[in-house]
Amino acid sequence: MKRGFKLMAMLMLCYSMFVIFGAASDYTLGIYGNANMDDKIDEQDIDFVRDVINGAKSATNLTDANHDGKIDDMDVIQIEQIIDGTEKEITIIDSANRTVTVKLPVESIAICGTEKAVAIRILGATDRVVGVAESIVTKDYAKKFFPELQGLPTIGDWEIDYEAVLSLKPDIIITYSVQKAEDEKLPGVAVLNFDFYRARSIFNEMMTLGYVLGSEEQAQEYTDFCEPIIQDIATRLDSVPSDKRTRVYLEAQGDYVTHTKMGAAGYQIELAGGSNMAADMVGGATGWLEVDPEWVLKENPDIIVKMAGWNRDNTSAGYETDDFNSMEAMRDRILSRTELAKVKAIENGDVEMLSYDITYNPDYIISVAYLAKLFYPELLLELDPVSIHQEYLNKFHKGLNWDVSKNGTFVYPLISSQA
Repeated sequence: MKRGFKLMAMLMLCYSMFVIFGAASDYTLGIYGNANMDDKIDEQDIDFVRDVINGAKSATNLTDANHDGKIDDMDVIQIEQIIDGTEKEITIIDSANRTVTVKLPVESIAICGTEKAVAIRILGATDRVVGVAESIVTKDYAKKFFPELQGLPTIGDWEIDYEAVLSLKPDIIITYSVQKAEDEKLPGVAVLNFDFYRARSIFNEMMTLGYVLGSEEQAQEYTDFCEPIIQDIATRLDSVPSDKRTRVYLEAQGDYVTHTKMGAAGYQIELAGGSNMAADMVGGATGWLEVDPEWVLKENPDIIVKMAGWNRDNTSAGYETDDFNSMEAMRDRILSRTELAKVKAIENGDVEMLSYDITYNPDYIISVAYLAKLFYPELLLELDPVSIHQEYLNKFHKGLNWDVSKNGTFVYPLISSQA
């Protein structure tokens, strides 16, 4: 497969040594061979390596394309092979900032978590999956959303069953960065930490894994779909000053548990043009933060967004059900919180339920569209989240034959285009 096509600039909070601040599209592709540390591997990287060899430029962290500890003509050859798709191995930086070398081609994959299953489907590689997390075959959402993965051997869940993985002999296993999989227990298996639930890093993760799987074109198609939506929302809301942005209190699992800007849904509020009240507070590694009702009252949000589904807070939502009763009941409980009676969002009835299914995985662009419409219905009259949702499913999950207008419960109350 030719790899010389131009990669669209993508949204990413890069690994610590690669962070580039600026526009949403600024990031460094964490693959050795990306010598000039931009967002793609191309002929410019070959020129850069040659300049380093000739002493005209200083080497970067990614100049050593074949990762052998020296910069020479072999790195030029490695980059040429990456470009034309003939390389025998590739060295990457994963979401845990680990350097991992993967032998190619990758013919068998084990995955931990539903987010990885979404990514693998988008990249057109589900036929290479040989083992899955137990959640993929036990969660109601996953059983309905991943029919092609049902019946596959399981490899544990948060706790990896190393013996089960070894028995399947996958070329790679994709885990969470905080799972801390023990590489030494998986000899011969490349362990890749890709989360695929943080909107900040999903584009980079998708493109990096695309290189590993020889699915760059599918990764590019994904970013080509998502990024214009984000840019369009940002452009249309550019005239809204920061002090006039819709103030949002996001509540995740549990009463008064919210997310900072490091949280997956917390960052999506920002992408949707909202002002996350807890954005700059200090929380856990995944953005989790517990707050007091008094804080919510003091901050006085314009809208409250409550996450629903996966049986968290005893709610069901998303692809697993067509019944809104669970979301409606949770919304009624929030509206009846006497301690928040004077909060603007409660007084105006601006409490919205949002499904986890469209938030914590590469499908997050759907939740961004819904949230933007909820935050600015009058400014975004032409934005149709339901149509975006359907087009996305038709393009990247077409085997499901899902009709958003008839099935699933993704936001409640329904937005104007659904009512």
